[in-house]
Amino acid sequence: MSSHFQGTERTFFRRAVVAAVLSLACALAGAAARQRPNPAAAETPAPPAGISYRTALDRTAVWVGDQFHYLITVDYTPQYEFVLDNLNQQNVNMDPFPVIEVAKTVTPLGNNRNRLVVDITLASFGLTQTDARIPQLSLYYFRRDQHAGGPEQAAAESLTVVGPTIGLRSTLPPMPADIRDSVAVTGWEGSRWIVPAIGYVTLAILLAWLGWETFLFIQKRRIVQGPDRSILMKAVRARWASGVPADFSDRQTTMEFVDRSYQDLKEYLGYYLETETASLTAEEVKEEMRRLGANSDITQKAAKVLGTCEAVRYSQDGMATNAESARGIAQDVRELLTLTPKE
Repeated sequence: MSSHFQGTERTFFRRAVVAAVLSLACALAGAAARQRPNPAAAETPAPPAGISYRTALDRTAVWVGDQFHYLITVDYTPQYEFVLDNLNQQNVNMDPFPVIEVAKTVTPLGNNRNRLVVDITLASFGLTQTDARIPQLSLYYFRRDQHAGGPEQAAAESLTVVGPTIGLRSTLPPMPADIRDSVAVTGWEGSRWIVPAIGYVTLAILLAWLGWETFLFIQKRRIVQGPDRSILMKAVRARWASGVPADFSDRQTTMEFVDRSYQDLKEYLGYYLETETASLTAEEVKEEMRRLGANSDITQKAAKVLGTCEAVRYSQDGMATNAESARGIAQDVRELLTLTPKE
């Protein structure tokens, strides 16, 4: 019985020793982990004496496509001067964050120090990460006390700024298989052939209707245009020529000839100009011919003949008509009736 108790006691003692050793190892590992520096901070040299900086973000997390501001505030003594010419959108690389805009300002402080504020507007388009660290940025400066010749002769140094971490948010599920939804493409059933058949029949009906409407439009246009103008002008010419008297000695015959010539000439000019001239006076016909671009000689002759005919028709004594004036009217009308249709 005593040997049994002794064995149990030894087993309990060994277990207690093992537990104590494991606890001590865990404590040492935790202390080492707490004392381990940030890899990025360990690789970055500390700012020189007289320079200090801090970083800030205007938000802790952004959604896809959001823009945010990354602020770098550097306080430094007057013995340093920062190079600001290269701080622009083209030279600042913050990949994977696109640089939208870079603004910088230098403000003198009251304690014989200056403050440089660099405001970088970035955008986020990450889809798979939950957070990301802002890339490091180097700010170049030179010491005024190293070279008295000016900044051109001073050796430039750099201040490496370690960026903070920002959270990335997205409406997509974690690790999506594909951005687009997967849709299985299946074939149509055999009974659906009626759908394209209806479409083809409708298209054929539409084409037939358009052809019929085109035919009706052409027919209507031909009806509206009427007979060929040259045929109508030829008919007027033949009608007038058949009514020219052989002798202008008879006053009544001459008056009838002048009246008929007046009407036939206006009708002929209407076909020539392709406009309505039956109700126009000699002066109005003249203006219409000018408006439509008729030859000036033809316009003057037509106005002269029509004006003479109007004077004979509307004078109280029928004008002092004689054979010579009547023959002159006939000659002028004969020349005008040889005009071809104006294009």
